[in-house]
Amino acid sequence: MRRFFLFIFITLFCVPVGAKPLTYTLIAPPRQKAAAAQATYGPIAAYLTRATHKPFVFQYVNNWLTYLQDVKTNKGAVYFDGPSFIGWRIAHWHDYAGVALKGHLNFVIVTKAQGRPPTQIKDLVGRGICAFSPPNLGTLTLDSLFPNPERQPYTIVIHTFAEGVHDILAGKCVAAIEPLPVYKHMATAFPGQIRVFYKVPPLPNQAFSVNSSIPPALRHDIVAALLSPKGLAATKGLRDIFGHKGLVRANNNAYLPEKKLLDAMAGF
Repeated sequence: MRRFFLFIFITLFCVPVGAKPLTYTLIAPPRQKAAAAQATYGPIAAYLTRATHKPFVFQYVNNWLTYLQDVKTNKGAVYFDGPSFIGWRIAHWHDYAGVALKGHLNFVIVTKAQGRPPTQIKDLVGRGICAFSPPNLGTLTLDSLFPNPERQPYTIVIHTFAEGVHDILAGKCVAAIEPLPVYKHMATAFPGQIRVFYKVPPLPNQAFSVNSSIPPALRHDIVAALLSPKGLAATKGLRDIFGHKGLVRANNNAYLPEKKLLDAMAGF
């Protein structure tokens, strides 16, 4: 009997020799090449390791198909991505919005200033709109304005926002969806040639979200760490990319409605 209880104790409380501790992954969309992504997110993972005393690593994803699969299966422990992904994971996996870039995401639909440009959203039906391939947030937002599959514009794929403006002026598309800061820059570069046709309601900003499987105490530590002065230092490279000075506490209620953007995409 004593041997039996000793076996139970060893089984429950002893860690096998050579067993690796659970590692938590930080993942982000494939917007950068591997070295640049590691330089951006590696310091954040290293900082979370120091701050929480749990091992975090940044896991690079090199293509959108893999990233979409990771989102669908909720592979990451911590994500940094946009409101469509965050809202979808909150709805389907009960994840938590943790810490966001300060401010909102603002998109506008831009068209020519001269000639006979569209005056209403319905004027875009059946016409070419310059936009990135989905799951780009601007494109998903544009698609959400046309819920009837038989009454939609068609996408002319671009690879830069500047390309969208050039294509409008060249007559390749009737309009393009652009982040508001990009539009302001392009309006300066092409004075009097483009104008805002439609302002999309503001969207919650990109944010760090946490997998629902993470214990509440660790989730609290992650959020507190990112919001601290040392968290600001660790995220400086990331914040510089998107031109944001600060981080704020995120809120599930702000992100949940944006699940609709990804729900409409094939495969989701």
